[in-house]
Amino acid sequence: VSTQSTGYYITNNLSMASEGSIENVPEITTSPAKQDGIGEQFTMFDNVNYMGRAVIGASVSNVEANAIIQELHDFNTESKVTLAIPHDPEGFVKILDEKKEELHSDPVKAILYCTKSAKLPNCFAFTSGKKGGGMYYCHAFKCKDKEICMRVLNCMATTFNRGLKKTSISDTLQYDFDLSLEILEEDGTGTAVPVPQDKDTFKMREGKNHHIIVTVTQPNSSALILERCCGVFLAPGDSSDPDNYMLLDMPLEMEMGSSSTGPLYVIKGVWDPVTQPCHWLTGEGTRLVTLAIDVVASGVLDPIRFERKVHFKIYPETERFFLSSRYLCQQGYIVKLKSETSSEDKHRRFSLDCVTEKPMTSSPSRLKSLFAGIGFGDDYSDDYTESEDEEALISGTGDGVEDASEETLKMWNTLLDNWTDYCTRPPELVKLARKGIPNSLRPKVWMRLGGLTDADITEKYIHLYDESILYECPHEQVIIWDLNRTFPGNEYFKEGNDGQQKLYRVCKSYAGSDQEVGYCQGLSFIVAVLLLHLEEEKAFALFSVIMKEYHFRDMFKKGFQMLQLKFYILERIIEDQMPDLWEHFQDHELNTHVYASQWFLTLFSAKFPLGLVYRIVDMFLSEGPDTLFKVAVSLLKLSRNELISQDFEEMLKYFRVSLPKRFMNKKQGQKLLSTAASVKIKPGKLAVWEAQFHQLQDEKRSLQDPIRRLEHELKQSMETNHRLEQENDMLVQHLTQNQVNMRHQLDELEKRNLDLKRDLTKMTSQYQEVVDNNTTLSAEILRTKNLYHSSLIEGDNERARHKLTIQEYHSMCRALEERHEKEKQELNQEVIEIKAQVGGKAIDIPSEQRLRELEMELAKTKLCLVEANCKAQEYEHKCTTLTEKLKHYETGVLNQLKAKLNR
Repeated sequence: VSTQSTGYYITNNLSMASEGSIENVPEITTSPAKQDGIGEQFTMFDNVNYMGRAVIGASVSNVEANAIIQELHDFNTESKVTLAIPHDPEGFVKILDEKKEELHSDPVKAILYCTKSAKLPNCFAFTSGKKGGGMYYCHAFKCKDKEICMRVLNCMATTFNRGLKKTSISDTLQYDFDLSLEILEEDGTGTAVPVPQDKDTFKMREGKNHHIIVTVTQPNSSALILERCCGVFLAPGDSSDPDNYMLLDMPLEMEMGSSSTGPLYVIKGVWDPVTQPCHWLTGEGTRLVTLAIDVVASGVLDPIRFERKVHFKIYPETERFFLSSRYLCQQGYIVKLKSETSSEDKHRRFSLDCVTEKPMTSSPSRLKSLFAGIGFGDDYSDDYTESEDEEALISGTGDGVEDASEETLKMWNTLLDNWTDYCTRPPELVKLARKGIPNSLRPKVWMRLGGLTDADITEKYIHLYDESILYECPHEQVIIWDLNRTFPGNEYFKEGNDGQQKLYRVCKSYAGSDQEVGYCQGLSFIVAVLLLHLEEEKAFALFSVIMKEYHFRDMFKKGFQMLQLKFYILERIIEDQMPDLWEHFQDHELNTHVYASQWFLTLFSAKFPLGLVYRIVDMFLSEGPDTLFKVAVSLLKLSRNELISQDFEEMLKYFRVSLPKRFMNKKQGQKLLSTAASVKIKPGKLAVWEAQFHQLQDEKRSLQDPIRRLEHELKQSMETNHRLEQENDMLVQHLTQNQVNMRHQLDELEKRNLDLKRDLTKMTSQYQEVVDNNTTLSAEILRTKNLYHSSLIEGDNERARHKLTIQEYHSMCRALEERHEKEKQELNQEVIEIKAQVGGKAIDIPSEQRLRELEMELAKTKLCLVEANCKAQEYEHKCTTLTEKLKHYETGVLNQLKAKLNR
């Protein structure tokens, strides 16, 4: 691995551990050759087949070079050639045909990159062209076997080293170096993404493979050539004791090149903490670690050690990050050397005197320039955090309350009254929702749009909410950290208020109900928007619908593949509808995720005013997930003129500060939503772009080292298996607990069953007794009825007899009265006759006594009549009383029977 003082560079990304170093390669017989009469020494390789050349977009791109090798190999159009590599670094690398005639030649200085195929070990390629010229060619070759391929590459490296040794050591004994550190973390899919940073603290997760990338630059013309990196070391705390350092056992690659400030070296390595654990980086918390890098410089007897103090904040393996805030972790050094030989010595040697740190100033543009010539591709991200003195809009700003006209309220009330089937949406709903849902009706409309009824809340979500909140959540600490970060500009969610408690409970409950996604940063903003309108349980229910029915949770799944797909589709939409803006972004290397990640993952709620956020949620619930693309494209369209006139740093500031503030104006917010409503995205194009994305992902995976890819797949499978085992353990635990509870319940039910059986037996006997009593009572009632009927008949007969007697008494009385009157008349006649006979002389008339006797007899007869009437009335009273007693008795008996039967 070597570099040239002219600034051109070559990268030999072969694994020296497996292939052997240059010194271990057997000597190759050289033969002289002639070029235009000038004598040159060459190393000739006859057993080489030339597969062809192709235009390559980047001067240094391992991915593109490997793809070209594979493509030309598949075409099978190779021809046998002789490859001549000069010994003189000022010479030409030549391709000769079988007749030793020149087919093509390139100056050694024009060869910018050389690599061996990852999949085809006997194939290699080199890239030639003028640095910065814009047109590069990749020449692909196939050797007879792997050993010859290695000899060719090492021979080329030897030639470059000869050129470097001419200017290896400057006369100066002091050199300036700038060292920057970057750490990437594998996400389980084979992709390494930069770890988030908080100032100079790296946020890392336990158990993940970490890519350590150290960039070394020399900011002056006096260059000390670095040949290789011989180790990366870690030590706990602020330690300089060599005994405390631990060598990271990982294969190292060093790429060399040039930057705008001077020579540039990039050291890469992958550290697996599982195979080589570091006990002081185990467990959650913040650690101070000393990172040391040892490099070997040409002409220097001792390795040069650069030490850097770094803070690591360790998180659990399940922690999710979506914002990748990046700061330049850079330090300057002064390396002083002392000569060990005289200045007249042809091969001067130096020893290391000291390495001291120097103060450094850095900026995002500085970091960007460091990576301009290395071609990191997807491994490098321009996601920076602006300086903290920029006054960005505080999250949760604005009340969002808009007064709706009576006509608008009337239209919405009519729509809600006619909207009885939640599964079918009214045709005018989308049009009305784009104009904005009245704030007073927003809770009701949002629940309808989510297809949620009060019965759903009661029967399904309240039980799930209460059950999930008791779940032991591994993301609980992250949720607590996010409480104060969520809508700090809104009074409801300030520390100590009721809103934070509700936000905590809803986030924890969802994490417990959806263990695959759990909790990720950004979800709290969406929950907070819902809590500003809905009760706690309803907010949980609607949030669950948004995550599952609207496929929002897919963006948060492990690896964020769906989020990457959305970024890709958004980039294609920008390219399709705003090609000038897309070219501007490409020119300034502004990746889509830099500005769109927060938009998509928080549903635009993290930075924009609440009034606009509510309207975006209205559209999202009524029109679906494509609202994300429509609003994002509208934001870019309205900001198009401003963005095109800005550079990289100005665009970052614009997205973070100026753009959200712009929509504090309600007219601008309405213009944004109107523009979003007019954005047309054809489903056919979406399908094509999605297929392209998956094809690119497949190609990217296919170009990875098979062993590394299989290791990633194995680790991903192991992680999945571990997660499934944890879920299985939890299910087994729940199942065991449920079985124990069911056993207790079954015992209680069996005991209850025995009690019920005894009660049933007792009730059966009681029922039989009641049946017997009923039979007896029925017979008694029958006898009573018969007695009653016979008594009634007898009473009627008795009454009839009394009535007949009374009638006879009446007849006798009338006869006696008539006889009395007759006798009285006769007696009066006799009295008259007697008076007439005696001549009016008073005499005692015996007939008067007789008259009194008759009167007495009449009185006695009347008395008997009265007694007969009294007896008749007494008989009637007895009959009535007996009837009432019988009826009362019957009613009592029937009530007793009914009560016993009911028991």
